[in-house]
Amino acid sequence: MEKEPESPPPLARRRQHEQRITVAQDDWGLVEVGVTRGGELVEVAINTALVDHVRPVDLAEAMLQAARAAQHRASDLHGG
Repeated sequence: MEKEPESPPPLARRRQHEQRITVAQDDWGLVEVGVTRGGELVEVAINTALVDHVRPVDLAEAMLQAARAAQHRASDLHGG
């Protein structure tokens, strides 16, 4: 009996389906996010060298700033 190939992880599947992921980061380089053409947040990366030196509220603000920037960029690129 043949073993079925493993399915790709969810992000890989989404990237296959979604041709373009738009990325942006906050002003401090703490967080980078990726969004789809429609603005859906699909990727988050946190700078581990900095994360231990910021307050949770600052991390949250950085996340929002990066997400807004990526969503605006995706909207501009895709005419939304």
